[in-house]
Amino acid sequence: MQLKLFLLIISLLFTLPSFAQQKITIAFGDALAPWVMPETNDGIIITLIREALEPAGYEIEAIYYPYARRITSFRAKDVDAACDMNLKTMTKENLTGFLSDEAYAYENFAFALKKHNYKFTHLNELASYSLLSWQGAKTHLGGEYAVMANKNPLYLENHDQELQVKMLYLERFDIIQLDLQIFKHYRAKIQKEGQINTHLLVDKFPLFGASPNNILFQDKKARNAFNKGLKELKANGRYEKIFASYTLGN
Repeated sequence: MQLKLFLLIISLLFTLPSFAQQKITIAFGDALAPWVMPETNDGIIITLIREALEPAGYEIEAIYYPYARRITSFRAKDVDAACDMNLKTMTKENLTGFLSDEAYAYENFAFALKKHNYKFTHLNELASYSLLSWQGAKTHLGGEYAVMANKNPLYLENHDQELQVKMLYLERFDIIQLDLQIFKHYRAKIQKEGQINTHLLVDKFPLFGASPNNILFQDKKARNAFNKGLKELKANGRYEKIFASYTLGN
């Protein structure tokens, strides 16, 4: 009898599923290399969130959307979390959820071809020039940036940040506004493709400062798990190593 019981227990141990992770769907950007690279399911932000949540038993399912669709998908509860969120976005878009601690920050600049010899020192000076920015910038940055954008009839936003860089070198826009690492990545990519001349010198103007970003969760437990994992990544030095592990262009 004891042998039969022992064999039954062993059989159950081998047939029971291993510790099952809880799947969590997260809406990432779709054109944010090297922060997010949909073609390889990789990038700084994806790795950061995965390594923060996996120890708590969560499995990441990445979904890639333009910024506006990340807003609508979160509002409709089609996803469990969305990236590139902050309190301004939550207020402006009337979103409810659980906002994480600051997870990462983009370093945004205004880029212009050097030959124009612009000398920008303040945001409001951009209102007289054609400016292509990333989708959601006006809402996300708010404040003086939103005032400038609303005054500028030549201001546009687009979710494709590779297109932003192309438009600068093709001289379709006077200025583009985006993160420095994203600019470097797409400039190197466009240069490699060889169809557009990217050797023209470029000026960058630090008019925006860092743009802190959070993750917005539907579930408080998942948010708390992420915050805990994020703190541990920062404490043990892994946070910096994740950033350093990606080649962000020249």
